[in-house]
Amino acid sequence: MTSKTIIPTIVAIAFGLTAHATIYSGNGNTSFGSGAIGNGSLTLTDNGVTVFGSLVVAGSGLGGNAFVLYIQAGGSPAGFGTTSGFNDNNDGNRAAISQYNGVGNQSILNFAGGFTPNYAISLVPNGANFGGLWQLANGGANSLPFVSSVSLSPTGTDVAGTYTFSFSLASVGLTAGQSFNLFGLEVSTTGYSSAEAIGGTLSGSNGYNNTQTVTAFSTYTTTPVPEPATLALVGLSGLATLVAVRRRK
Repeated sequence: MTSKTIIPTIVAIAFGLTAHATIYSGNGNTSFGSGAIGNGSLTLTDNGVTVFGSLVVAGSGLGGNAFVLYIQAGGSPAGFGTTSGFNDNNDGNRAAISQYNGVGNQSILNFAGGFTPNYAISLVPNGANFGGLWQLANGGANSLPFVSSVSLSPTGTDVAGTYTFSFSLASVGLTAGQSFNLFGLEVSTTGYSSAEAIGGTLSGSNGYNNTQTVTAFSTYTTTPVPEPATLALVGLSGLATLVAVRRRK
């Protein structure tokens, strides 16, 4: 190992001391036929700046549907207790988040006590071929404020497999070491809800003009910034390694 490779390694160690991956399993439901989400899973990790997601789709795939991940991040902007006021069907991603088809048919999702999401990620790998992050808001077409792309990959297909995405902590008002709550659901791009969830459970009946209630949700805690003492310890260790390498030359 040379000094050129040691320094990046030291930095990587310093900022990865508490890095972790958290896996959230599906609820086992197969209401959309193949259990794409109900038998799937979601893995989240982060580097203190960016959250990385890996969605495993089971069965025969999403079949043109969306995976919507509702997120409660901090206390501002204010969150929501229900999707009933979301009437944005400007595109397939927004319709899935709102669970609204634009002609009066809506699937209602009420959130559990303590879970009031203020953001949502919608992944539509085939059809819309897009994944994005939106702020939640009541209102009609185009009322959900778009925040950013989440770099969904791959697109153009939604068979069983793994789909990756990412978003910055800053985009949802968080910093390293903070937590956010989450709940994911498969929904059609015309707003027809399934009962296939990841990261929680729900009750009620899915589909247009029916209501489901989230009965449990999950939490993800991001990687904290290393304490100064930890950085100093890593730095001393790295310096000792550099000295040892130079002596061997």
